[in-house]
Amino acid sequence: MSLAPVTDPSGLLERAPRLADLLPDAALSEALSRGDAWAVHAVLSRRLETEPPGPTRELLAALVKDRGAFVIASRPPDTSSVLGTGVRWKGSPPRGAAPDAPFVAERTVTVLGVPVWPLDGYLVRSDGKAPLQVIGQVPPSRGRSRRRAVSLAGMALGLCAVVGLGAMWLEARGMRAVTVVNGLSRPVDVRIGNEHWVVAPGTQEQGRVKLGDGLLRAVTTWPGQEPVIEDVVLPTEGERILYNVKGVAKLKAVPDPRATYASPYPRSLQESGMVLQEGEQLSVQAAKWEAAARAFEEEGSWQSAGRVASAVAEVEPGNTLARETAARAWLFVDTQVPANLPADLRWRNTRDYAAMLMHTWQEDPAAQALALSLMRHISQGAQARARYAEHAQQHPDSPLAALYLQRASPPDLGSADAVDAYAKLAERFPDSPDVIRAWLEARWRFELEHPSEAARGDAVGGPSYEVRTAELLKPFVEKHPPETLEALELDVRILLRAQLRDAATALVRRHGQDPRRRTWDFLVLAGRTAEAAGPEHTSYVMRDWIPPALARQPERMLLLDLLTGQRSPKDAELAALPSVEARSVLRLTRDVLVDPRRALKEAEGDPPTVLSQLDPEVLALLALEFTRTGDAVGKRLFSVSLPLMLARDPLRNHVLSTSGTPGPDFLRLPLGLRAAAILVHARRDAKEGYPVFTERLDGLARMDALGGFSVRAASGWMRRAFDACMDTKVEQSLPPGSLLRGDLVKELARQENDREGRRPQCEARVVTPTGLPLPRAAAVTAAGNANGADP
Repeated sequence: MSLAPVTDPSGLLERAPRLADLLPDAALSEALSRGDAWAVHAVLSRRLETEPPGPTRELLAALVKDRGAFVIASRPPDTSSVLGTGVRWKGSPPRGAAPDAPFVAERTVTVLGVPVWPLDGYLVRSDGKAPLQVIGQVPPSRGRSRRRAVSLAGMALGLCAVVGLGAMWLEARGMRAVTVVNGLSRPVDVRIGNEHWVVAPGTQEQGRVKLGDGLLRAVTTWPGQEPVIEDVVLPTEGERILYNVKGVAKLKAVPDPRATYASPYPRSLQESGMVLQEGEQLSVQAAKWEAAARAFEEEGSWQSAGRVASAVAEVEPGNTLARETAARAWLFVDTQVPANLPADLRWRNTRDYAAMLMHTWQEDPAAQALALSLMRHISQGAQARARYAEHAQQHPDSPLAALYLQRASPPDLGSADAVDAYAKLAERFPDSPDVIRAWLEARWRFELEHPSEAARGDAVGGPSYEVRTAELLKPFVEKHPPETLEALELDVRILLRAQLRDAATALVRRHGQDPRRRTWDFLVLAGRTAEAAGPEHTSYVMRDWIPPALARQPERMLLLDLLTGQRSPKDAELAALPSVEARSVLRLTRDVLVDPRRALKEAEGDPPTVLSQLDPEVLALLALEFTRTGDAVGKRLFSVSLPLMLARDPLRNHVLSTSGTPGPDFLRLPLGLRAAAILVHARRDAKEGYPVFTERLDGLARMDALGGFSVRAASGWMRRAFDACMDTKVEQSLPPGSLLRGDLVKELARQENDREGRRPQCEARVVTPTGLPLPRAAAVTAAGNANGADP
C-alpha cells in the first residue's frame, strides 16, 4: 500500500474529517484525488455492502447517510404542482436543529399529495417564510432504487386496480336488473340477453342481464317449442327493467315508502317492456290474466280488458274463455261509439279482433265460428265471406277452408238447399270428420225446422228422416268419436231426436272415460242426457265423474243438481252457504223455474257479478221478459253474457214481432236461446192486464231434446199467467141507464169475487192455446203459493 499523501482538491476531508479513518484505501484515494464528491460517496456505498460488522461498518453507514457532506454545486430545480399533483419537496429539518440549518430534501412526483416517484436530493435551507434556498445537489440516497421499484410496482398495481375498477364500473353500468312476470295460463320460456328463465303461470322471475352492442330483446316461446310468442325490445334507460309477458298481468308502480323523493302517485304499467324509476316499487294487482281482465271490467276499463284477453286469445290455442272475454269487451267498447259514425269506424275494434281470429287460428273451427258470429253481428258478413273465399282459393285441398266458406255463404242451416250444399261438400271431402259432422248437422237442423217436409220425403214404410240421420251418425262416431264438447252435444241431440237413448248415453260414457274431459260443462251435458234418456237407458252414473275438488264445493253441487234437473235446492240449504253471490245465483236460477215473478224482481237488483254467473238460457228468459214488457232492465241483462250480446237483436225481433216467423239470424242461434224466445213470444198482454198464451208450445220439447231451462220453465211460466188470470176481477158490463138494487147488486159482487168462476175463461185464454195440460200448482207454504198468488 502506498504511503504517499492523499490529494483532496474538493476539501472533502475538511467537511468529513472521519474519512481519514478509512484511509489508506486505493479506491477512496483515487476518488478524493479527482475531487468528485459523488464518486467518493459511491465508493463508500460499495464498501459498506461488503464490510463485515464492526466499528468500520458503523463509520461507513454514518458517512453514507450524511449526504449533505457530499453536496455539489447545482442550479435550483423547478418545482410546481396543482392541487397536490406535480413535483414537490419532500423532507424537513431534523428535530432540534437551528431554524436556518441546512437539511436534505428530495424532489418527488406526487399525485393528489401522495408521493409516487422520487427524483433527486438537494441540500436546502429554510427560514420558515421564504421558499426553500437550494445550496447544492446531494448524491442519491442508498434506498432510492428500491423506493423507485416499490413506487413502480405500486403504480403498476394502482393502474391495474384503476383499470379493474373501471372495468367493473363499466360492467356494472352495463348490467340491468330484470323482473319477468307471466300472466298467461301456461308456462313460458323467456330469453333476455344471455339469461334464460322458465316462468310458471301467475309467477315472476328476477335476474340481471348484461347490455350488449345491440338492442336488449325479450324473446318468449312455449317450453320446448320454436315458434315465438313475443319478441319485444326492452328499454334500457333505467336500472330496473320490467317485462310483462304480452302485457296481460295487471301491474302498478307505487311509491317506495322509504324514498322521500319519490312521486306520491302510483302509475299503471300496461305495456310489455317498462322501466321502474328511482323511488318506485312493483305492485302486482293481478298476477293472472283472468283476474286482470275481471278487475278492468269492474273498473269500467273495457279497452284494457279487451287488450288483455285478446293478447291471450292470440297466443294460447283453444282458450275459449280468453276469446269470449275479449269479444265481449270489444263489443262493449264499440257500442259506446256514437251510432251515427260509419260502420267501419264504429265497429273497428270488433272487426280487427275477428280478423285476428280468422288469420291466427285457421285450423280451429271454434275460433272461426266466433269470428263469423262477430262479423255477422256488426253487419259485415259479406266481408267475412270474401275473406273465406280468398282462403279457400289459396287452399283448394283444405276441407276446413271449404267448410268455413260454406258456413259463411247461403243457404243457411235449416233448409233443404243447405242439406244439398253440405252433402256435396261431404262428397268432395269424404275423409274429413269436420265436414261429415257439418253435413249431419245440416240434416238434423232441416228436420228440426221442417218436420212435415222431412216426413214427406220419407219412403213409405221406411225409417223416418231423423232415424236415417242417426243411422248415418252411428258408424261415423265409431270411426271419429267427438273430440270437443260441442261435437258431443250435437251427436247426442241427433241420437235423442231419433229416440236412440242407449246410443246417446253410450256416447257420453265413452267421452267421459278420459278424466281430462270431465269439465263442468261436460258434467252438465252428461246429467241432462241422463235425465232425458231415463235411468233404464243410462249406462253411467254422472256423479261418479265429479272431481273431488268440485265435490267439496256445496254451492257448485247444488247448482249442478239444478241445471241437470235432478232437484231444486231448499231455502235451508241456500241459507247454509257462506257465499252471498252463490246464494243469489242458486235462488235466481231456481225461481226462474218455479216462481218467475219473484225471479224478475230479484234480477232487477242483483249485481253484474251474480248475473254473469247465470246460465245463458236463464238470462235469456229474464232479459226477454223485461224486453217484452218494455222494461229497461232487459238491456242490462243482455250485456252480461257474450251469447246474449251476439243474439240480442234476433231474440228481441222475434219476441216483439207479431207474426212470430223466424228470420235467418234467429235460426242460427243456439237451441236454448231460441226456446227461450219462443216461450216469451207466446205470452201476450190481454185487455185485463195479465199475460196470456197465444200460440202452441208443444214444439219446445221437440226442439230441445236435452230438456233445457225453457222446456222445464214452460209449466211454471204458464202457471204464472193462469194464476194472474184467476186473480184478476172482470167487471160486469150493464146496459146504459140500468139501476142496480138489492139482490142484483149482491149477485154482481158475487160474480166479481168468484175466483173459481173465472176458471173456464182463464183455461180458454191460457191453457187451450198452448195445447198443453194445466201445470200442477206449487205447494202452498205459510207465506202463500210458491208463485206468489193467493191460496
